[in-house]
Amino acid sequence: MMRMLLAVALSLLTLQACAANSVQKLFKKVNPAVVELHVQALADPQVGQVTYKQQTAGSLGSGALVSKEGRILTAAHVVDKATAIQVEFADGRKTTGHVVWVKPLIDLAMIQAAEVPSDIEPLALAESASYEVGERVVIIGAPFGVSHSLSVGYLSGIRDGKEIPGSSLVPRLLQTDASINVGNSGGPMFNLDGDIIGIVSHILSKSGGSNGLGFVVSVDTIRAVIDSDPGTFSGFIPFLLNEKQAYALNNAAGHGALIQHVIPGTLADKLGFKGGDISVVIGRTPVLLGGDILLSVAGQEIRDLESAVKLKQKLSGLEKGEKIVFKYLRDGEVKTTHWLVD
Repeated sequence: MMRMLLAVALSLLTLQACAANSVQKLFKKVNPAVVELHVQALADPQVGQVTYKQQTAGSLGSGALVSKEGRILTAAHVVDKATAIQVEFADGRKTTGHVVWVKPLIDLAMIQAAEVPSDIEPLALAESASYEVGERVVIIGAPFGVSHSLSVGYLSGIRDGKEIPGSSLVPRLLQTDASINVGNSGGPMFNLDGDIIGIVSHILSKSGGSNGLGFVVSVDTIRAVIDSDPGTFSGFIPFLLNEKQAYALNNAAGHGALIQHVIPGTLADKLGFKGGDISVVIGRTPVLLGGDILLSVAGQEIRDLESAVKLKQKLSGLEKGEKIVFKYLRDGEVKTTHWLVD
């Protein structure tokens, strides 16, 4: 009996040693392609505070290099108000980055690095639904600025959201007890094969620290977005107005998208649109007032989330040479501008 117990104990120790060894090998393999994102972005106002000057603040996030050409997956909230992005690799080499597309409803974004070291291998996406609750997972990021920290845990649950209006996409989040803190956002979660099964989104916590309830955007959702061809990022960061909000802003149309921020170098920037510069809080939502209010694009009015999603899909399917008219409100006057699709 004693020999049997000893054999079982030795087997367990061997399994633990093998698991630990596999995590060590995984870290060495994938860590070079996990990046830190040092972001300068428009600052959110504090509750009860109103500022009349556009302010910026520094923030830190993580990302995953997924192509030799420099494409990096991250979370939308890390870069959606960015004015400048610096990409830092594990060995300290740095370059700049710019936003390719942002999906705020999914909390997913893609950025482009200006340069990529030739000796760094990009990370691979796992196949859709290639995971199970209970499997071991690994997260690499920069919690509280502590570079390239590894945390290990389990896939604790699979959480499907509601279908996004105007599309067939049902976003899926994977729940994990692996430690996630500020700075992990946008970083990859791996299976033990070293493939990405999710991008870190957020935690549920009363204290603000990790309480074992972390959520990542699943590889299924990532693949669905990429396969749908997100198209050219317009560069608008909007706040959709309901009828009461529109009238409160003296917008007689009663609808539209209040432009919060225009990301430099994007279509919106080239067309001359302006973002807000007066920081307020509506309810619990930080909002920038003072920007243009986009009313319609190509004759399609922006009235709700569904119309905004359908409009984005329409813009993704345009052909070269088409003329698209943008109708917007600025300083109380309705104006138009146009874009020749290139």
